[in-house]
Amino acid sequence: MADQSVMLVRYRAGMTGQAARTVHLVSLRDRCEAGVVGTLCGALMALERIETIAPGQGMPCDTCVVHHVQATIPAAEQLPAADRPNSLHSGGAGEVGGATYQAWGWPVTQCCDQIRLSLERDASAIAIPISVSTELIQILTARHCAPAVLAHPDAPEHHIVLAGERYGVRLPWPVNVHHIAGALMLPPTMTPRGPITWIQPPYRDSLRLAREIDVFGALRAVLRDAPACAGPSLLR
Repeated sequence: MADQSVMLVRYRAGMTGQAARTVHLVSLRDRCEAGVVGTLCGALMALERIETIAPGQGMPCDTCVVHHVQATIPAAEQLPAADRPNSLHSGGAGEVGGATYQAWGWPVTQCCDQIRLSLERDASAIAIPISVSTELIQILTARHCAPAVLAHPDAPEHHIVLAGERYGVRLPWPVNVHHIAGALMLPPTMTPRGPITWIQPPYRDSLRLAREIDVFGALRAVLRDAPACAGPSLLR
């Protein structure tokens, strides 16, 4: 737990109940943007509500620890997904939703009632300000690449658009748009601050049809057509 590649964080006292103040791990290799940080277990935490702590303090998040340990084990030595504890094959609360994601081929794991989408490969999660997300979704739908979109209680000013097929190089996103790194919890997961919910529900081909470049192009179209008084706050 003293590994310098991770930072230990938890909710500050008074931000949530004591039982929800478990210690999460955040990768120091991931960029922190727009006031939120993604943990190894897939939680999304607002910087203004958390504190960093020293090793040995508090009760650790078991899922964060498992993913941190797995990251240090060579792939050839890891158990197949079906044999891992708390995998989607092992049953438990929320299995119906998790089994559906897995049947679609999404890179998800489940621990108790929490469903975690890995963002380490082609899956992307892009936080888009709510002020432009509705029009962006309409454009993508009209272009036959409708994305799955969710709302997260720790990012109340953004909708999170899921996309696949990363572009390969970093795109020049507007300043208030950012990628969530590492992992993201999916509905019906409940967080200490409330449920994660779908704004636009997913379907089997959501990650295949809505690519990162499609989201970027649609966002540029929204900003290009926006009134002059509305656009500057999103642009660099």
